[in-house]
Amino acid sequence: MLIVDDNHDAALPLAMILDQHEVRTATSGEAAQDIARDFQPDAILLDLGLPDMSGYEVALRLRELVTSGRPLLIALTGYGQPEDRARTREAGFDFHLVKPARPDEILNLLRQ
Repeated sequence: MLIVDDNHDAALPLAMILDQHEVRTATSGEAAQDIARDFQPDAILLDLGLPDMSGYEVALRLRELVTSGRPLLIALTGYGQPEDRARTREAGFDFHLVKPARPDEILNLLRQ
């Protein structure tokens, strides 16, 4: 699993909750691409508001880089308006969660 969030204080606790999975974290879109190229995650939790590029752009790039199958792509963001949700669907996200997401909600999505 790959967690992409520029807020290190948000990414680390989430990684700890998901410790039964192999988890990597990235704080930028570029770092996420570098990690995904070699790691080939099965699931990606992706913040939309990154400092170097939009989460939408990162999602599109990650879909191309992960060649081991189609990873589950979850937007985990502070943006929750209908237009934000429509944009995540258009960018290929499977789910859209608004921060702060409950750990059980994330775990349930991963089990599906």
